[in-house]
Amino acid sequence: MTSSPSPEPSQPREPALIAVVGLTASGKSEWALRIARELGGEIVSIDSRQIYRRLDIGTAKPSAAMRAEIPHWCIDIVEPTERYSLGAYLKAARAAIEEIRGRGKRPIAVGGSGQHMRALLEGWQVPPAAEDAEFRESLAGESGGTLHERLSEVDPEAAAQIGSTNVRRLIRALEVFHLTGRPISAWQQLREPVSYRACAPDVDLEELDERIAARTRAMFADGFAGEVRGLLAEGVPEDSPGFDAIGYREVLAHLRGETSLEQAEEAVAQATRRFARRQRAWFRRDDPSFCWSADVPLATLE
Repeated sequence: MTSSPSPEPSQPREPALIAVVGLTASGKSEWALRIARELGGEIVSIDSRQIYRRLDIGTAKPSAAMRAEIPHWCIDIVEPTERYSLGAYLKAARAAIEEIRGRGKRPIAVGGSGQHMRALLEGWQVPPAAEDAEFRESLAGESGGTLHERLSEVDPEAAAQIGSTNVRRLIRALEVFHLTGRPISAWQQLREPVSYRACAPDVDLEELDERIAARTRAMFADGFAGEVRGLLAEGVPEDSPGFDAIGYREVLAHLRGETSLEQAEEAVAQATRRFARRQRAWFRRDDPSFCWSADVPLATLE
């Protein structure tokens, strides 16, 4: 009687990706550092602005000391004059996660860029369509409202998700349909499942506003206006992609003489408060995939 073959030993499962998400200024960076120390991890930024080199103060990048203690990925990737697509970000972030795991470390993704977060955690597959300069040029003179109407005709689902003032995303959605014949919303339905555990600092809006005010004061005390002035002196144009961010627009207005430094600081704080409230559409308190907590829920992440 022949014996049946012994079952092959099962392969150990990769530990789930840890994600620290939530509203701006809620304390995500501090949480990520603590988790990295406790679980032997490295940090992957989910931030569409920290990718830019030398935009440090206004993007609230982790300090040099933080980055020396714990390796950080997907920071300082491109120049402020370069555009960096969601697809390029996903490629870099996924490569970083594999690199971290390959050395036996735990990848910890942290940030508040909602679309980038969803794309990474939900395994979005980005359309294989490069930019079409001629097509973009043909849309350059159209208003956001007109672009939104055009997108509604070919991709109503995407149009419902993109506001009429977000010209950049409207043009990209139209461009994808033009190049592939398929709505960008259909591409975004393609998924490769990702195993992750996500947590978010539970901070009420009153406390969050106080944290935003304190962080904004610290940015200006640390030389935010000087950072922007130095970038302009290097030859970085005011219409560069890197400057299309909360904070930089307001400081540029001050440097043009349109506002005082105090007015610029208040404008940055106000714009950041508005942004935090918009972020709640991405980070919903009733989303069961997030563990909202007043302190780092280490027991649920290990």
